[in-house]
Amino acid sequence: MSEACYHCGEDIPAGFDARLSVHGQARRFCCVGCMAIAEMLVSHKLDNFYQHRSALSQKPDALSSRQEAEIRLYDEAEMQNQFVEEQADGSRVAALNIQGITCAACIWLLEREVSNLPGVLSFSVHHGSHKGHLVWRQEAQPLSAILLLLRKLGFTATPYQEDLATKAMQQERRVALYRMAVAGIAMMQSMMFSVPLYMSVYTGIDENFLNLFRWVSLIVCLPVVLFSSKPFFRAALRDWQTRNLTMDVPISLAIILAFISSALITVFTEPSLDTEVYFDSITMFVFLLLLGRFVEMNTRHKHLNSDAEMQRLVPTSAVILDPQNGAERTVPAHRLKAGDHVVVRQGELVAVDGVVVEGHSHIDESALTGEYLPLAKHPGDTVHAGTANVENTLVVEAQCTVSQSRVAAIVRLLDRAQAEKPSTVMAADKVASLFVLGVLISTVASGLYWYFEAPNKALMIMVAVLIATCPCALGLATPTALTAANTALRRLGFIVTRGHTLEALSQTTDLIFDKTGTLTEGRLHLEGVDLYAELTEPEVLALCAALEQESRHPIAQTFTPFRDALSASNIQNIVGQGVQGEINGVNYRLGTFEFVCVPGLERPKNNDAFNGVQVWLADTQRILARVCLSDQLRSNAAESIQQLRQLGLRVHILSGDNAGSVQATAQRLGVEHYLAGQSPEQKLSYVRELQERGAKVAMVGDGINDLPVLTGAQLSIAMGNASDLAKMNSDAVLLNSHLEVLTQSFIGARRTYAIIKQNIFWAILYNASMLPAAAAGMVPPWIAAVGMSLSSLLVLFNSLRLRSIASPQSAVLRPQLEVN
Repeated sequence: MSEACYHCGEDIPAGFDARLSVHGQARRFCCVGCMAIAEMLVSHKLDNFYQHRSALSQKPDALSSRQEAEIRLYDEAEMQNQFVEEQADGSRVAALNIQGITCAACIWLLEREVSNLPGVLSFSVHHGSHKGHLVWRQEAQPLSAILLLLRKLGFTATPYQEDLATKAMQQERRVALYRMAVAGIAMMQSMMFSVPLYMSVYTGIDENFLNLFRWVSLIVCLPVVLFSSKPFFRAALRDWQTRNLTMDVPISLAIILAFISSALITVFTEPSLDTEVYFDSITMFVFLLLLGRFVEMNTRHKHLNSDAEMQRLVPTSAVILDPQNGAERTVPAHRLKAGDHVVVRQGELVAVDGVVVEGHSHIDESALTGEYLPLAKHPGDTVHAGTANVENTLVVEAQCTVSQSRVAAIVRLLDRAQAEKPSTVMAADKVASLFVLGVLISTVASGLYWYFEAPNKALMIMVAVLIATCPCALGLATPTALTAANTALRRLGFIVTRGHTLEALSQTTDLIFDKTGTLTEGRLHLEGVDLYAELTEPEVLALCAALEQESRHPIAQTFTPFRDALSASNIQNIVGQGVQGEINGVNYRLGTFEFVCVPGLERPKNNDAFNGVQVWLADTQRILARVCLSDQLRSNAAESIQQLRQLGLRVHILSGDNAGSVQATAQRLGVEHYLAGQSPEQKLSYVRELQERGAKVAMVGDGINDLPVLTGAQLSIAMGNASDLAKMNSDAVLLNSHLEVLTQSFIGARRTYAIIKQNIFWAILYNASMLPAAAAGMVPPWIAAVGMSLSSLLVLFNSLRLRSIASPQSAVLRPQLEVN
């Protein structure tokens, strides 16, 4: 005789031996599903459940051996190579598409259970896209075990792929429409039959017709309960099995109580106007609830599509030139490698980061950086994957693979941001779970009171309390606002890469800029030439260009446009001083004054002080000229700094440049707080001093030398031209390096948290006002259903106002309005 499963009581299959210690005794189970639930209960010290249960637990949906074998395939290296990224510390990162999520509490349950598994370093699910971000160690926990646990909890997880996510999105939408259509039709029909029942109070109605209308209403309501309400029941059953409270629990209880009581009245009692049935309220409640979730789902799908836009920027194929004969052939984009020559024709997307080797055209980078004007590209210029060729055909030499491109790095940063949750979201999730418990307690208390006061009203009031106080709006208050704001900012070219970024933006009091490459363009420009000999300015610049012809130093790049037929020989580059060489038999030196000033030469007396870079040119007998170079301010830098100050931010400049250059930049921008000649350690010390005085510091930088201070600030923002290391260690990236977008980001963050406060205030106010009204019997179930749905939709539509971030000009005129 076979042994029965300790969890569900079914026979244990021959050869299957799954054991677990429960209360000090080894217990056997019939399948991995029962074992997983038992493990979860024991690990959370809830194993007393087995001592106090009154019946055997329901067996979860069992997986067939074929399904389990398919899931275990994900442990193989070849399979994981397609969607798993291995980190330097040996951990692995995977993006998963999670199906079956209905609300924020589902996400909380998933994150709690998976994160408790041995070997799982972190697991989080984005509320908008239902995209899971898993970090784990394969040797400690195989991926298949994690996926199996998700299946036992009632969810399906697959490797995240855009096409599969899109198909799942379409399927989800189609099923939601079917459920909503059934509920909508049933609502109309049920209301049509309920009108005579309501009017009978005044006109009278034959009892036979009364009974007929109730039976028809029951039949019409049945598909709503069995089909349209299935997602609520399924989620509530899962919550019951995992000992968790979500808003699906009161929803399911309300539907079941109202339907069973109405059905019993219809079947077993004589028709009477003194007894009420709630079939019309059930159909209306389910329809309005499905309508609210359908609108929320569409909003989530739009965000999913906007994320996929980044991945769709890279074409699936590319045309490359055969290195042997120069013939063109088409290859999949993911097979491109460094050194391939890719042909990009007019109107096509660039498939990989590279350098133009042939052709002249304009490239539209708006989808990638928010830069709306196409940029001219010539041989030697860099182009990025995901940008569009506007005019002529280009030949681009690939510098990396598609997975190493800039757009791929941006997608990884977005995944990281979605995987993290700000404290506001986590607090709202906890409040919603506690609120559900309060709703259930209030419902029981109201039912008990009315059972003794007016028994015929008790059930109706309990249903009304369950419906009216469902915390759907509270669950949507924060995630929908953050999702809309992140999407809007990304379209401007501001990429949020950490979950706390918007919260930190809204709280920032002090904003620190590095100078070079941040407030300035990071490229030297010719300011002027001082002549001390008979040479003309073009001749001086041509000599400088010839001496610098082999150098890639930023100073050398300044002279590139002035190259002509002159050529230098015997060129020697002395690091930190300058360059020397021979041109037409004459030895020249170009560099610092100390370098070019051979014995016997003196500095010219008629040279004015200059705060930029000075480059001196001399031969063996005399100083010929001084070339003045400077790093120009970014466009709109002064206006943006002024707007940031009007928003109440204290602006600082910390730079390693010389004092004169930093002072000149600060004065042009109207910045009062600035320090020059700062090392990375000194910058970090300055930030620490501000923080000790209670400041919330944000740092904007672009170089590796800025990494310590970027890490030390509450918020770090990297410019679009920053090093990859700086971008990966920053909380946000300003892709297009437009400082006015930075201003819009601060405004958008403040608007976001203002709207979040509005959403939470409204959700709490609605529930707090509806609870006593429903408990007092003043709110019938159908009005409660309407109120609950309208409160959720109000929160959702209020959040969608963030899809367009206000312009800085309008915000500067009303800074207090945006802040409050």
